[in-house]
Amino acid sequence: MKRKGMWLLAIVILVLVTGCWNRRELNDLAIVMGTGIDKIDGQYVVSAQIVNPGAVASKEGGGISQSAVATYSMRGSSIFEGIRKMTTETPRRLYFSHIQVLVLGEQVAREGVKEVLDLLFRDHEVRPDFYVILAKDTTALQILSMIDPLEKIPATKLYKSLETAEKSWGSIVSTQLDEFIAELLREGVQPVLVGATLKGKVHTGASDMNSQKISQPNLLKYQDIGVFKKDKLLGWLNEEESIGFSYITDRVDSTIEEIPCETKNKMVIEIIRSKTTVSGKVKNGKPQVEVSVSAEGNVGEVACPKDLSNPQTIYKLEADVEKKIREKIVSAVHKAQKEYHSDVFGFGQSIYRNDPKGWEKVKEDWDSKFTDLKVKIKVDVRLRRTGKVGNSFIPFIKKD
Repeated sequence: MKRKGMWLLAIVILVLVTGCWNRRELNDLAIVMGTGIDKIDGQYVVSAQIVNPGAVASKEGGGISQSAVATYSMRGSSIFEGIRKMTTETPRRLYFSHIQVLVLGEQVAREGVKEVLDLLFRDHEVRPDFYVILAKDTTALQILSMIDPLEKIPATKLYKSLETAEKSWGSIVSTQLDEFIAELLREGVQPVLVGATLKGKVHTGASDMNSQKISQPNLLKYQDIGVFKKDKLLGWLNEEESIGFSYITDRVDSTIEEIPCETKNKMVIEIIRSKTTVSGKVKNGKPQVEVSVSAEGNVGEVACPKDLSNPQTIYKLEADVEKKIREKIVSAVHKAQKEYHSDVFGFGQSIYRNDPKGWEKVKEDWDSKFTDLKVKIKVDVRLRRTGKVGNSFIPFIKKD
């Protein structure tokens, strides 16, 4: 019994000691929700969006209103230096465990992002499950400095908008830090990141980059996909090409396809589910890839004089949607092959999985092989519903 009591006392002491040796009080920390990395005149500009817990939790009422966040930035010859120098302005120690989004400036991305990612992936305080995005036609600091009427914290706006857009619009893809690094390390595939830009006039809010930013009201829009080769940004896929990329890589949860009519009007088809399989192999020393897309959709909007009660109309409409999807896929493949020479679709990875021996024969020269790769595309679309009404009333509206 005495021995058991000694063991119990030892356990209690260990728990108390190990639980307190590295504790940090919340009042001593500046919780970073979003981080931005730009490069200007050969120096890094590191931005950190810090949340004000009191302002976020407070209810509307009398008194002085407080900003929910403050965005600080600092120049440095390295990213680590910029982060440390930022403590000369922030009243608390920066705490990065709750980052929701990392914004990379286009200049940083074009020069290479491996140093940025290594720093954040190495830090034991930083969890690698935050989203990484690119600042397109603007800076990471300006992206973090925007405000939104529906979200108090801009980083949360970036996070939620990305998740919502990816589920509803095929040109948007989300990538977390650990996913991006995995793509860098895997054979036969190159990484991508989505771009974010600001609509409307961008106000800097301050003339010096080494200062606290006052957030400005701008509308943020996710737009285009950045194509990488290894860790360097090469260029962009436009919206149509980005949707084609999402079809190939089986990332389409839901999107829409517009089919023009004989008139200037159009029909809009809602894609409600999509499944893509990619099979690759090497035959007679030449790699071959087949992309098969199977999609289901509903008729969402009709402004054409079409008889939707006629099965032949539905068959023709399905064929038109198939053609539209195929065009987007072909456009994405052509640009990646001929302009960027970057296999962002993972065709090489598909060959590796399906034909490992064949992959060993072509992997050393995959860049040139990918450029001339013949891709067979199959698209099958089935329309399930036309809505609660059949033919549109629009063609029957009385004319004066």
